[in-house]
Amino acid sequence: MKTTDHAPAKVDRKSHFLIISTLIAMFMSALEQTITGPAMGNIAAELGGGTLLTWVPTAYLMAATCSASILGALADIKGRRFAINLSVGTFVVGSVMAAMSSSLTMLVVSRVVQGIGAGGLTALPHVVIADRIPMRQRPIYSAYTSTIYAIAAVMGPIAGGVLSQYFHWSAIFWINLPLGVLCLIGVAVFYTKEGATTPRPVDALGAGLMVGAALSSVMALNTLTSGQPGGLIWLAVALVFWAGFALRMVRAAYPLLPFPVLTNPTILLCGVGLLCCTGANVALSVYLPLYYQQSFGLTASQGGFAVIGFLIGVTAGAYIPPRFLRNNPYYKPVVVSSTAVALAGTVLLCLTLAQAHNFVLLEMVSILLGMGIGASYPIFTLAAQNAAGARRVGAALGLLGFARAMGGTIGVAVAGAVALASGLVYAHEGVDGPMGEATWVIALVPAGLIAVAFIAMLLLPPKALEGYGAKR
Repeated sequence: MKTTDHAPAKVDRKSHFLIISTLIAMFMSALEQTITGPAMGNIAAELGGGTLLTWVPTAYLMAATCSASILGALADIKGRRFAINLSVGTFVVGSVMAAMSSSLTMLVVSRVVQGIGAGGLTALPHVVIADRIPMRQRPIYSAYTSTIYAIAAVMGPIAGGVLSQYFHWSAIFWINLPLGVLCLIGVAVFYTKEGATTPRPVDALGAGLMVGAALSSVMALNTLTSGQPGGLIWLAVALVFWAGFALRMVRAAYPLLPFPVLTNPTILLCGVGLLCCTGANVALSVYLPLYYQQSFGLTASQGGFAVIGFLIGVTAGAYIPPRFLRNNPYYKPVVVSSTAVALAGTVLLCLTLAQAHNFVLLEMVSILLGMGIGASYPIFTLAAQNAAGARRVGAALGLLGFARAMGGTIGVAVAGAVALASGLVYAHEGVDGPMGEATWVIALVPAGLIAVAFIAMLLLPPKALEGYGAKR
C-alpha cells in the first residue's frame, strides 16, 4: 500500500504546545498504572480488603485494554479532537469518582471509568504526532513517549507512597484533575486544524465484540496463571468472542477496524513486537525488585531504585533509532538489531541470576537489556504509522495501544505465576513456600517474550519510512 507523509513540512508553535498537552495526558494514564501499589494498604484500611482489593489495579488495565482500539478507531471516524476530549474527560471523571469513593466497590467501578479514558490516552498522542510532525522528525518524538513511560514507571510507586503517607490515598487520584484540565485547555486552544478523517457509522456491534473478547481474554489469562477454576471456560468464551469479532470485521460494511489495517503484515507484526516488549518491560519492572530484595537483602524502596538501571537503558535506547534512520530510512535492520540485543540481554540476565549473583554485573546486563527494548519501541510506532496512511492511522495506533495494554497484562500475569511457583513471592513475604533456589527462572518470562518479538521482526517486510532520510 502506497503511503505518503501527510504531516506539514514545518512544525508551528501551536503544534508543539498541542503535542505537549497530549503528552501530559499520556503521562497521567501511564502514572496510574503503578501509582496505586503503595497506597493499597491505606485503601484497605479505610475501605476494606478482600478479593475485591486486587481489582483496583486490574480493573484499570482491563478497561484500558478494551478501549484503546475503539477510541483509536473513533479518532479516524469522528476526529482527533473529539476522541481526545472524550478520553481525557472520561479519565478525569473516573479520577474524581475514585478520589471520592466511599466503598471498595465504588473505587473499582471508578477505576473502570478511568481505564476507559486511559485506553485512548495511550494511542491518541501518537496519532496527533503523526498528523502534526513530518516523518523525518517523528523518531525523536517517539523517543519522547518512551521516556514518558519510563519516568512514569519510576515515579508511580514513589508518588503513590508519598501522597498516601503524607496526605491521603485519594490524593493519587486528585492529582489528575489539574493535569486533565490543563490538557483539555491545551487541546481547546491549540487544536486549530483537524487531522484526516473518514466519516462513517460507528460499528457498535464490532466494538461490543472486541470488548467481550478483551475482557474474557484477560480473565482467562488471570485464572489460568493463578490456578483458579474456570480458566478453560474463560478461554473458550474468549475464542468465541474473537471469532465473532473477526467475522464482523470481514462482513461489516463499516467495520470498527478497517480490514486493510487488520491484514497489514507490518502493523500486525509491530503489534506483536510491542506486546512482547511491553510484557517483558513490565514483568521486569514489577518482579526484578523482589529478586533484589531476596538475593541482596535490599529493602522495598532500595529494590525499587535498583531497577533504575534497566529503566535508564530503556530511556537511552529510545534515542538510538533517530541517529540510524537519519542516514537510512529502512527501519527493519534497526529493529532486528535492537530486538537481538534485547534477546542477548535476556539470556545474559538468566545466566547472571542463576550463576553470578553479582549486583554490578546484574545492573550492567539490565542496562543492555533495557537499551535493546527501548530502541525497539519507536520503530513499532513509526512503522505502523507509515503502513497505515493518514486516514487509518488512528485505527492502526489504537491497535498498538491494545497490544501495549495486553502486553502489560500478560507480562504481569505470567511473571507472577512463575514468581509464585519459584518461591520468589513466598521468600519476599517471609512465609513458608517452595524453595527459592530457582528464582532466576523469573528471567525466562522476558526471554520468551523477547524471542517472539525477535522472530516477528525477522518476518517484518523491508520498508522505508516515507519522507525520512535519503533512500539508498
